[in-house]
Amino acid sequence: MHRIIDWNELWKAIHVSSPGRTAKEKEPASVWDKKAASYHRNTRDERSATLRDLEHLDLRSKDTVLDMGAGTGRLAVPIAERVAHVTALDASGSMLRILRERMVAEGRTNYSCVQKRWEDTVIGKDIEPHDVVIAAFSLGFYDLKTALMKLDAAAKRSVYLFWHAGEWRGPEEMALYRAVFGEHGVMKKGYPDYQFPLNILHDEGVYANVRIYPAIWEAAYESAEEAARHWVTLHSPGLKDISPVIDFFTRVLRRDSSGRLVHSAVRRTAVIWWEKG
Repeated sequence: MHRIIDWNELWKAIHVSSPGRTAKEKEPASVWDKKAASYHRNTRDERSATLRDLEHLDLRSKDTVLDMGAGTGRLAVPIAERVAHVTALDASGSMLRILRERMVAEGRTNYSCVQKRWEDTVIGKDIEPHDVVIAAFSLGFYDLKTALMKLDAAAKRSVYLFWHAGEWRGPEEMALYRAVFGEHGVMKKGYPDYQFPLNILHDEGVYANVRIYPAIWEAAYESAEEAARHWVTLHSPGLKDISPVIDFFTRVLRRDSSGRLVHSAVRRTAVIWWEKG
């Protein structure tokens, strides 16, 4: 079939247009080590979104599972309860330290951690093929095609990708982004949506399934100021005037039945999956 669009080259062109994206690519450990605590703080209450993601996984009790870009273990920790072994791979030692602490707290021993960039990982040397391979919101690579085909090579039975469908942020969050980064700066944030990995896979002869669903992401804080500090750490380290961020959280935080201040957002998520063979 004649290709009109080279989706991987288009992805590369978008990727290099942002210094933030290229910095994460070159030194992911340095970037994410600084953000690990705030990342965990912001994701530890995302039980609803996590359960929705887990619903899409065909996991069996004897499975080995590779979680590429495992972060602090949002998926790896609950998956360890369901399968024989989980390998958590991440470039950030600080992320993996929190993941280990969570595994210990849950009494899990059926896991291993590999601190390595996916680009540098060699299948059969650094890790062995696993029954199931998962990559949840961890596809920020310059050469996405190579990363995807390595995920395919690492899987014995199936691969699952989780990525955003359309704009990840709602109108209020986008207004905050424009206030902090400006209209031009907003264009350099984030990554293209699920159509890119889906079409890159198609061009490589991998005809994947896709399902789009709303996931509710929640984070609880003590105050708008605390929420703003974590947001700045994750999205704009070094920001001098954080008052627009505090104003945003003052508007959007709501008290739940237990009295917590909660930020809740519905995000359209795409799960892309395929079976081997």
